[in-house]
Amino acid sequence: MLLFNRRIWHRHDIAVLIAALMISAVLAILPSGLKKAAGGGVVGTLFAPLEYPASQVRSLFSSWKDNQELRLRLAVTSLENISLKEAARENDEFRKLLELKSRTQWRLMSARVVGREPAARASFLVVEPSDPKDIRDDMPVVSDRGLLGKVVNSGPEYFQVSTIFDQDSRVSAIVARSRVLGIFRTDRGQRCILDRVSLRSDVREGDTVLTSGYGQVFPSGLMLGTVERIRVDKRQLTMNIEINPSLDLNRISQMFIITGGVNPPLPSLVPAKAQDSLAVKPRRRALAPPPPKMDIRLPQAPVPVPDESELPGGAGQ
Repeated sequence: MLLFNRRIWHRHDIAVLIAALMISAVLAILPSGLKKAAGGGVVGTLFAPLEYPASQVRSLFSSWKDNQELRLRLAVTSLENISLKEAARENDEFRKLLELKSRTQWRLMSARVVGREPAARASFLVVEPSDPKDIRDDMPVVSDRGLLGKVVNSGPEYFQVSTIFDQDSRVSAIVARSRVLGIFRTDRGQRCILDRVSLRSDVREGDTVLTSGYGQVFPSGLMLGTVERIRVDKRQLTMNIEINPSLDLNRISQMFIITGGVNPPLPSLVPAKAQDSLAVKPRRRALAPPPPKMDIRLPQAPVPVPDESELPGGAGQ
């Protein structure tokens, strides 16, 4: 059987060889123009079944390559767009900081955030100042949105900023409208509250809360937030005032450190008059008119005097 198969393949090879020799002989005697046409036709006929799959493969590879190039361009464009947005945000932040610098008489030093906690209301920030040698602990740190905190753990290159959201932070505050004083702090690092405000104080929702400047650390007039909610507990002697802080640490990358300068005048401590329905209003008493003058005259007729001798038990008896 194996011998029979070998014979069949041997005869097939001989037939193919003879056909190839005949085609070569015919092409040899043809003119050059006909040779090219005939050769192209033969080659085209032989490879026609493979031409369509090959073209599909080439088209698929070309489409994949174009798709990769488009993906790369899209990624580059997205990165450029993000960079432009970040640059625009930083420029806007710089502009607001420059406006703050132009409105004050403080000596300000710029600094940028290089590290922070992941929390939205982080207690500490790691900051790099433009000139670390002039930085001291307890120097106030401000942003375009108001008070940020103070310097702690100053080092040769970097230092930490204790923010107003630190649970140990206490800031002397004042209500801008009514001049009511209080202490701005956080309740277990979560809610911001205005503490030590008496029940009869004039505080309303929406009031602006600023630094008072009486704590000898932070200057006056820096924004802290607005009154968001007021709760009154009659069992206590103070209000429970919740503050919506103006500071958003997620939007802050640049800041100023107050190294000195002239502080604006402190606000007046005289509170505004509050409408208190429980207060007893003193009444003014009208003075009584003076009594009219009375003209008293003695009678002109003589008054008869009785004779003592006629009285009972008189001297004449």
